[in-house]
Amino acid sequence: MRDDTAPQIGSYDVDAGALVGKGEPLADVLARLAVGTSEPGDVVPDGWRVLGPPPVEEAPLLIGAPVSGDHRSWAVGQVYSARDGALARVSFYPRALPVRPSVAERRGGLVLRWPAVTRELADVDRLSIDIVNEGSTRWLPTGDTFNTFASIVPVGGGLRDLYFGWIGDGGTVPLDPGDYARVTARIESGRWRDLKPGLHDIVAHTPDLRLTSEPLRVDLTSGVIAAHRPPLPHPPPAPHDLRHAAADRLRVLHALRAGRDAIGEVIAAITDAPDDATALSRIATLLECDIDAAGAVYAMQLRRLRVGKTDVLVGEIEALERTLSEE
Repeated sequence: MRDDTAPQIGSYDVDAGALVGKGEPLADVLARLAVGTSEPGDVVPDGWRVLGPPPVEEAPLLIGAPVSGDHRSWAVGQVYSARDGALARVSFYPRALPVRPSVAERRGGLVLRWPAVTRELADVDRLSIDIVNEGSTRWLPTGDTFNTFASIVPVGGGLRDLYFGWIGDGGTVPLDPGDYARVTARIESGRWRDLKPGLHDIVAHTPDLRLTSEPLRVDLTSGVIAAHRPPLPHPPPAPHDLRHAAADRLRVLHALRAGRDAIGEVIAAITDAPDDATALSRIATLLECDIDAAGAVYAMQLRRLRVGKTDVLVGEIEALERTLSEE
């Protein structure tokens, strides 16, 4: 369970007692946690310790070592549990993180409050929630966001009945006592799919500051639910269409592999392109592919460039080629 009064590193609650003392060599901590071979890189070799229990089940465990004399700045790593026969592993943050005050200190006197217009109209398309400073001093942002989620919970339902939506853009502003910031809640369309008519409670939650609203009771009719449900998916394609789609996918994957292998030339070709159309044309010419495939290369994610021990891109190509050859 999370502790609002605990100091934090990143978004982790940490044990205040773990932030003092000398700690241990990194190798000893990793050995005790049964972590397999790791490549810590430039992290400090000494002063490491477990900083607290994981926030939720199956979340990684946070370890850290101070990198400043006042113990305010820490090198940290996340230890992921062993699973599927593999040893536990550790991932280190690329930079040191500061110790932050507790969530309780950072949120001060802030509360979530449904405004009268929302309580009276209960319009699910125009839900608003106020973040109000009920404290006696000015509240100032310290790196947290006002990102707030809304859930629709059927009255009498359990956790499996939670449907999450998104509120606002996360921006924060200073708030004097009595001031508030109002954000608008929108419920993602896919979350309406399994709802049934009847009474529901809408609850808002701001994760960074751990603010939770009182429930807002609404009565959802079949018409309101139907109006918000996403359209039904298209019927599955015929077998010949599946083969065509696989062949198209294979063509794009070959272009992605060619683009990855010639990434320096691709970058050089598009660096001074005056517009996207020119960039696409240059990629198509360089890789000898069509414009659609060139577009896939142009939009390729950086993770596609990583090969590591297993070349996922090549594996995907080979699997598709086998599928097409067996038909």
